[in-house]
Amino acid sequence: MVGYIIRRISSMAITFFLISAVIFGVLQLPPGDFLDYYISELEQEGEGQEISEAAAKLRAYYGLDQPIYVQYFKWVCHVLRGNFGLSLLYSAPVNNIIYREIGWTLVVGGLSSFFSWLIGIPIGIYSAVHQYTFADYILTFLGFLGLSIPNFFLALLILFVLVFFFHTDITGGFFSLTYINAPWSLGKFIDLLKHLWVPIVVLGTSHTASIIRIMRGNLLDVLGQPYIQTARAKGLKENVVICKHALRVAINPLISYLGMSLPGIISAAVITGCVLSLPIIGPTYLSALTSQDVQLAGSYLLIVCLLLLIGNLVADIVLAWADPRIRYE
Repeated sequence: MVGYIIRRISSMAITFFLISAVIFGVLQLPPGDFLDYYISELEQEGEGQEISEAAAKLRAYYGLDQPIYVQYFKWVCHVLRGNFGLSLLYSAPVNNIIYREIGWTLVVGGLSSFFSWLIGIPIGIYSAVHQYTFADYILTFLGFLGLSIPNFFLALLILFVLVFFFHTDITGGFFSLTYINAPWSLGKFIDLLKHLWVPIVVLGTSHTASIIRIMRGNLLDVLGQPYIQTARAKGLKENVVICKHALRVAINPLISYLGMSLPGIISAAVITGCVLSLPIIGPTYLSALTSQDVQLAGSYLLIVCLLLLIGNLVADIVLAWADPRIRYE
């Protein structure tokens, strides 16, 4: 197992390097750079003449006049040292922007993932055990409905219901106006809970639907295996057959799915974060893309890819631990 982990980490390093090259290349595809975008914005405001004269000096100062491969290697060297560079859009170090928003991003993503698993696995098991019943049809329909509704539309729908039917003041964000700049207290924590459930439900709905479908399909396949029929013939209780014998095997694909769930939730939070006015990294990433801020946009993509690589590694290790049939030589 130790040798397998070392090999997986080595392959992760190579994959991370290749991903960084692809990310930097894709971000360079749009014509122009950040200064071109900035100058065009100022020209629309009638202030572009002074900036246009100093554009060459600014481009040299930020290194935008150098070849792409030089910019890439400088960026990678800084990233390896933990320095993500300077955000041209916010005129601040990218590290400060990420540290400011990554905490809330991980909280929302982690709680949404926990919500998906907490709801999806029991429903998937119940639907598989009660196959072709009325409850199974209803739960399957809800699963497809959860997959089909976009997250941002569900967010707008929930806000509409809360405001116009329940007359609440929840219109987005994590806090009410009274508690935004207030110090932490019991009242502020309760206000956070009142707002936090909305993004958790919105982001967790589609993943809950996926988990229901995966759990139901896998468990149905396992329940038809001969060793399950043998366990039932021995007189074991149905709960023991399902939980001890069938579920241990049916859960394996979900463990693999776990490695991709958190990055997927964080990626899905880009538009949802804008709709709900959440102080997470998604809206900042969208602004960086539209303004061609390569340092900030590339750093966000690298973090998401790193989470995906780490999640896959953890999922492989947990899968080998959960299923004794799996051995890595």
